[in-house]
Amino acid sequence: MTRPIAVFATLVALPLFHQQGGTLASRLSEGAQLFYFTDGRAQPPWIVDSVRSGQALRPNADCASLTIRRSPSDRSPERSRLCVSGDTLYRLQPGKDWAPSRPVGPDMTLTIVKPNGDSVLYETGAMGEDLVSGNAIQVVSTTITTVDARGRPRFRVRERYAVSLATATGGLIENPDPGAAGQWVTKHNYSLKELKPGVP
Repeated sequence: MTRPIAVFATLVALPLFHQQGGTLASRLSEGAQLFYFTDGRAQPPWIVDSVRSGQALRPNADCASLTIRRSPSDRSPERSRLCVSGDTLYRLQPGKDWAPSRPVGPDMTLTIVKPNGDSVLYETGAMGEDLVSGNAIQVVSTTITTVDARGRPRFRVRERYAVSLATATGGLIENPDPGAAGQWVTKHNYSLKELKPGVP
């Protein structure tokens, strides 16, 4: 049985401390590089400019601040403040409010309604492990389905999310099959092939 969490506007703080999937961002270090392949082609590495784990950003939560560039030439790095509580990942929004971002425990569901009317449904399955650069990374299988305000599917992502990396190790991006209702066709696939730690 899945554990549903419906999210519309009000944030409900969950007191449980995260135990699934390792410590948030614990496998990242300053200067680390993540090498992804998309559709079989090597991509420019993601670069961790900074990471601070174990921060006291929320009570009874596992929190981290990190800055990541999606390529060496990225001039607008992503700066994030994240916390995991009750097997749910929260992200600090620009207005200084914490909002649920995704479930990270097994057998959970989370629905987020976007300002444009789209609904994003997260469904997690079993925990598992992916091998990256000789390291076993704990992941949770996650299906993310986006539908519009009329309930029509827009796209779906099936990926393996790693709390210890604060990102996915791989997955598929799918579009609805125009010739078969309820079916999906793969548009892209991606996978993390190498994790190169930063220089101490």
